Amino acid sequence: MFDAEGKRMNREQWQPFLKRWSEEWIDGHDPERDGPLDEEAVRDGWLGFVPASADEVAAAEARLGRELPPSLREFLLTTNGWRDAGNFIYRLAGTSELAWLADTDEDSGWIDAYSETEFADEDMEPEGEILARSLRLSLDGDAAVMLLDPKDVDERGEWAGYWLASWSGMGPERFDSFYDLMHDQYTRFHSLRRGRGESES
Repeated sequence: MFDAEGKRMNREQWQPFLKRWSEEWIDGHDPERDGPLDEEAVRDGWLGFVPASADEVAAAEARLGRELPPSLREFLLTTNGWRDAGNFIYRLAGTSELAWLADTDEDSGWIDAYSETEFADEDMEPEGEILARSLRLSLDGDAAVMLLDPKDVDERGEWAGYWLASWSGMGPERFDSFYDLMHDQYTRFHSLRRGRGESES
């Protein structure tokens, strides 16, 4: 995977980033404003889970019919799922839970909701088409979802990521990769906490 400067990264570099995220999320938790913390996460100081095995990742790829993009693959080999990916996504999928958005019962409605969007720029691809082919990453959120687009692939093999909330008024927000999408969520939760008067870690 690659960091924000495009340098190659690996799971040994995911680990300290996610550990820092976990510690800062837990330390900054406000029980009066935030949802309850998972007891296991507090005990371990870790919002993730045990790493996926290479066989579990391979099984997910076989089930989905596609090789996963590098940054997601390395993430899963670091933690097989994730709690609290920012303020509005409560749970990210592990290998057995990854699914195409169109194949999900609970989230496929996003596709219909964004299929009637009108575009001022006729060169823009309809949002509904992007969603219809996307991989769903998030399992639970505040009317929000995280996705990867397997058709929008860069020279590194990374799929474009999307963050979408029905209440944002912005439509799907595009990111260059899963890593960039996750880093944005990390940055946003710090921004929101600063906005309510908390100091930055």
